[in-house]
Amino acid sequence: MNIRTRLTVQFTVLVSSILLITFLTIYLLRVEYVEEEFFDRLEKKAQTTTELLMKVNEVSSDLLRIIDKSNYDVFINEKLVVYNAKNQEIYTNNDTITYQITPELLNRIRQEKKVRLTLNHQLALGLFFADSYGGVTTIIGAEDLWGRENLESLSQILVWLYLLEVILFGFAGWYFSGRAMSPITRIINQVKQLFPNQLDQPLTVENPQDEIGQLTLTFNDLLGRLSEAFRLQNLFISNVSHELKNPLMRMGTQLDVAMLKERSTVDYQSLIISVRQDIRELSHLAETLLDLAKVNDESQRIFYGEVRIDEVLWDARSLLLSAEPNYLITVQFDEDISSENQLLVNGNPHLLKTAFVNLMENGCKFSDNSHVNVHVFFTKEGIQLEFQNTGETIASEEMKLIFRPFYRRDGASHIKGYGVGLSLVERIIKLHESWLHVSSDQATRTTIFTIVLPYSKTNDNLVSS
Repeated sequence: MNIRTRLTVQFTVLVSSILLITFLTIYLLRVEYVEEEFFDRLEKKAQTTTELLMKVNEVSSDLLRIIDKSNYDVFINEKLVVYNAKNQEIYTNNDTITYQITPELLNRIRQEKKVRLTLNHQLALGLFFADSYGGVTTIIGAEDLWGRENLESLSQILVWLYLLEVILFGFAGWYFSGRAMSPITRIINQVKQLFPNQLDQPLTVENPQDEIGQLTLTFNDLLGRLSEAFRLQNLFISNVSHELKNPLMRMGTQLDVAMLKERSTVDYQSLIISVRQDIRELSHLAETLLDLAKVNDESQRIFYGEVRIDEVLWDARSLLLSAEPNYLITVQFDEDISSENQLLVNGNPHLLKTAFVNLMENGCKFSDNSHVNVHVFFTKEGIQLEFQNTGETIASEEMKLIFRPFYRRDGASHIKGYGVGLSLVERIIKLHESWLHVSSDQATRTTIFTIVLPYSKTNDNLVSS
C-alpha cells in the first residue's frame, strides 16, 4: 500500500469514526427525547382524566369514556385504569387490554408517587393522586407508534447520510492526499532522470519552509556531496594512473635502451640505481595511497591512547632524515617542560608520526635550504605545533586546493612528489578532532602549517597562553 492510499484510508477511517460517534450520539439523544415526550403525554392524559373523575361530580365513567374517544390526542392501544385506596378498579377506558396489576405494584406507586413501567409490552406510567378519601392510583399505558416511526425514519436518514459522506470522505481524502504527495511525486520523477554526470543539477524546491522543502534541500546537499565525491574519484583515478604511468614508462624506456647494445658495468649500475629509485617512488606512492585509504575508511577502527608528542616528533624526524639525509629539521619547545604529562595528547602514534613526516617533508621540499623549523607551544586549547619553512609561498586562491589529493601547485613540477601528503595530513588531523591552519606570507617568504592537538585527560599542567 503506497503512502497516498494509506493516507486516504487513514483520513476516511478517522473522519468516518468521528461522524459515526456524532450520529450515534444524535440518535441516542433522540431516543431519550422521544421516550421523555411520550411519558410526558401519558402523564398529562392520566392527570386530566383523573381530575375529571375525582373533582367533577357530573362526570361519570360513561361520560368520561365519551370524552376520551373525542380527544384528538389519542394513543395507540391505550389503556387507563384507576384504583381507589382499597385497590378496587373504579374506572378503565379499554376493556380489551388486560394489565397484570398486583397490590404490591399499587403500594409501590403510592409510595413513589410516579413509577415508569412496562406492562403487556407497552410503556406505562403509574401515578398517585392524593385526596381526602385516601387518594387514587392511575395506571396508563400505550404503544408509542409515532415515536417508533420517528426513530426509524431518523435512523434511515442517518445511515444513508453516513454512507454518502463516507464515500465523499474517501474521494476527498484521495484528492487531498494526491495534492499533498504531488511534490514527492515530482521529486521521484526528477530523481529517476538523474545520472552520475548530472548530480550537480539540484531538485526543484517549491516551498523551503515545509518538511518536503527541507527534505529536498537536504537531498540537494547530498547530491552536491555525491557530485563532489564522484569528481574527486575521477580525478583521483586519473591522477593515480598518471603518477603510476610515469615511473613505469621511465623504467621501461631505460630497460629498452639498455638492451639495444652491450654496455659497461658502470652504465648497468647507473641503470639499476635509476630503476631502483623509480621503484622506491612507486613504493612510497603506494604506501601513501594505502594510508590515505585507511584514514578515509570509516569502517576501519582506529585505536587512540595517550601519546607523548615529543617522542612522536623525534621519531618522525629520524624516519625522514634516514630517507633524506640532506634535509635539516629543527625542533624547538617554547619553554621548559615542568611535567611529563604536559606533553601528553590523546591520539594514534602511527597516524601522528605519518602526519608529522609529511609536514616536515613538505616544508623541506619547498624550502630554499631544505630546512623546516618545528615550534611546540603550550596553550589553553592544547599543544600547538608550527611547521615553518622559508621559500616558495602559497597563493591565497590555492590555500584550500592544496589539501586535495594529487593537487600540485603552479610551478611545483620540478619538486619531487605526488600531491598526496597534505591530503593525508588533513584527514589525520580531523580524525584527532583537531584543526590544520595554513598561512603564507609573500613578504617574508614564510609558510607555516599550524596544528593544535587537545591535551590528554591526565594532563595536569596546562600552560596559559
